[in-house]
Amino acid sequence: QGPLAQAPAPGFVPGPPRPGDFERREGGPERTGAPPPDPPPAAAMTTVLAAEAVGAATAAARGAFNYNRANFMFDAGMRWARFNTGYGQAMGQVSQYREDIRDLTEFTVTKADTYHTVGTICFVLNFQTIMAGRLGVHGPAPPGWIMGMYWTNICSALMFLVTFTWMAMHSGARANAGAAYMLTRNVRLPIPTPKMLDEARMTGNEFEKQRVLDVFRIPFIAPAPKDSIEDPESGQRVQTGERRMPRWYHDEVSELRKDEGGAAPSPTSNPEHFELYRGLQEEWWCYDVYARIGILFFFSHWLAAISLYSMCHVFCELRCLWPAWTVVAMFSTAQYNILQLDIVAPKEGSRMPPMEKVVPFVPFLAVAGMSIDYSVLDPHPFWVGCIYTLGWLGYIIYFLWALRMFDLASPKFEEERPEVPGQAWTPTEWPLPPAFRNAVYLISAPKRLEPGQTCLLQEMKAAKGEQGNKVPQKRAREVQPAMLPWKLFRGALITTCSMWVLIMCGRGFEQVNGERYLLKQEGRVERWPSHMQPWMAPWTRKGSRQETCHAGGCDRRLSSSDVSSTAQQLIATLAPLVQAFDAQNERHVEPIAPKLKSAEVSWPASLSPSLLASRGDEVLALDRVTGRGALLRLVGVAHAGVSEFVLKGLEGEILGAAWDNAGLVLTLAGGAIAECAGLPADGAWSCIRSGVAPALPSGLASAVVGRDATGKFRAAVVYDGDDSVTLLDLLSEAAAWLPAGEVHVPGAKSPTHAPQLSLTSLAQEILIATADGAVHRRPLMLGGGASEKVAAAAPAGSARKWFTACSFGADRVAHLASHHGARPELFVSA
Repeated sequence: QGPLAQAPAPGFVPGPPRPGDFERREGGPERTGAPPPDPPPAAAMTTVLAAEAVGAATAAARGAFNYNRANFMFDAGMRWARFNTGYGQAMGQVSQYREDIRDLTEFTVTKADTYHTVGTICFVLNFQTIMAGRLGVHGPAPPGWIMGMYWTNICSALMFLVTFTWMAMHSGARANAGAAYMLTRNVRLPIPTPKMLDEARMTGNEFEKQRVLDVFRIPFIAPAPKDSIEDPESGQRVQTGERRMPRWYHDEVSELRKDEGGAAPSPTSNPEHFELYRGLQEEWWCYDVYARIGILFFFSHWLAAISLYSMCHVFCELRCLWPAWTVVAMFSTAQYNILQLDIVAPKEGSRMPPMEKVVPFVPFLAVAGMSIDYSVLDPHPFWVGCIYTLGWLGYIIYFLWALRMFDLASPKFEEERPEVPGQAWTPTEWPLPPAFRNAVYLISAPKRLEPGQTCLLQEMKAAKGEQGNKVPQKRAREVQPAMLPWKLFRGALITTCSMWVLIMCGRGFEQVNGERYLLKQEGRVERWPSHMQPWMAPWTRKGSRQETCHAGGCDRRLSSSDVSSTAQQLIATLAPLVQAFDAQNERHVEPIAPKLKSAEVSWPASLSPSLLASRGDEVLALDRVTGRGALLRLVGVAHAGVSEFVLKGLEGEILGAAWDNAGLVLTLAGGAIAECAGLPADGAWSCIRSGVAPALPSGLASAVVGRDATGKFRAAVVYDGDDSVTLLDLLSEAAAWLPAGEVHVPGAKSPTHAPQLSLTSLAQEILIATADGAVHRRPLMLGGGASEKVAAAAPAGSARKWFTACSFGADRVAHLASHHGARPELFVSA
């Protein structure tokens, strides 16, 4: 019974022991019977030991094989799971990167769309104030000194409106295009290919390809090889760490995580899509910035313009004082608020004073000047100087504000500031205007990840070991900042400064030479801008302080003192129309006009009269050119004597004359009015330019001015090329002529001889002498009747040239004529 005992033969059944076979003795067995067997040989012993060693090794190898194969199959499953998990997480992160591109782009596009909406609305408002609601359409035009401020501001606003709208359009479109480019070309999901899936998959028989040491490695006894990479120079594998892993793990690293051309992630690395997008932002960030600044500059000019527009409307049309001050206060406050919200005054480097704190209050200077300009104060050089001083202060402040805008909008390079959540951030490569750093709301792609964040895509592309750190990472392209928007915006700012310089030079010229000195005025009736009634401006423009509008007065109300005069003007204007309609319904038989007889008048040798005027029974004859004249009293067809005189103080030809108890009223060529008080003394009659009646409109063919019963001036004029008589009344408060009616000239018309006009005493009737010698009389008062022919025309073929006629005595008529260069003849009615 020992390990070396031979096994019994097959079929052998041992029997019970026999007594005396063996006896146990002290120190060993004691043979009691037969002699002991021979000891086994040494070869047999060796064979047995070898067999036992082979069996033990086989068992150990089997256990190691099964253990290592189980590890291989587990690692194969982990390899497949890790491959899919890694790519799944990478695709999720790349989806997040695509959302980053969309978020950054949507931020820019949303701002651009907002700017477009604001710009569209403001286009309507701006053009309404320039076109449909422009000043001077529904009322009198404001004075020139405030119109310069208004038009420069409203036109500058329109310029910045167009500029920022187009820049916003470019920034939004370019951002969309850049995002589409990156999403379709650069930032794509890392989807594995079938080849990569086949490389990641492992089959069970691949265990047979492993190294023998890895197949039969006994755990805890035989260590695994250390991590290693293949040296590209020697081709040998070089250990890179202390961790011991099976060879199939090293194969997995070399096959599935090999170098793909990317750099190993580091604390300063940045995802490539951020770098690429920041490079793309170079295409539109400058447009975005100056579109936002353009909105501020537009509203600054527009609020200033609408403040000036409102006060002009209130003064010129509504004729109200205090509402003008209140509307200015509201618009100026709004302008001040937006400037303070958007502008951060730089602490250093500024070259201009902070005009943004002063410019909103310029309309207060303008409304103070308008309050004086439209006040009841008498015109005086001191008050005119005050108005112009306030105007010049406004011009200077606006010019300094234009320079200040140029300074604020100038781009400057600054140190890169730390990122703060909720605030704009830009890299140091982008030169932004420091004054608007908090208003542009520009967000750039970051330059680095936040602590604790990593880029799986970079890790998947990165190589292991020192080799991967030498591969350069993709960065934003290095280009010069795209500053074309600043150059365009700078041109707009220079234009604004130039406009203020031009308007100030123009204001200086007009103050020296006179308001609207270079403009051609209306010829027939002075009117602003082109209405039937003339517009009277404040006395900084025309020398008078009251205004008259198209609706019977700028106050839009008829006061009790104006009712009678306004009604009289209205009736005088409508009376010819009424009579014309009545003439169509009634059969009118014109009476036979009397013929005039020649009066025996001996004219002085130096007198050749061509103009008549009368007062009672006295008739006055004048030479239009020399100013010589004669007084005579007619009795029947004879005269009681001729008294010769000379008019003194006149310049120019005389167009018409009217004589009343106060003296002689003369109408000179060019429309000037002269008055000769009293009667001639010592053969001379002194005349002076009227200080009450302004000049008549230019383009006169025939004219006469007289005084009515109340002392007001009334005029009858015929314009060049016209075939009717226009009646004008002088509005003394405004020192302006207003149309009061129109009289049709009956009879034949002569293209070379205008009708000659004269007024009776107190301007109650007008006498119209035509080229054929006929004289027509027309009452000018209400209910006076229609025209009446008081002198018949000369016979056909008469060679006489007929001059003016006048009414004297009891409805008698005197008419002056000449025949073939002979001395003038005087014809009178019986």
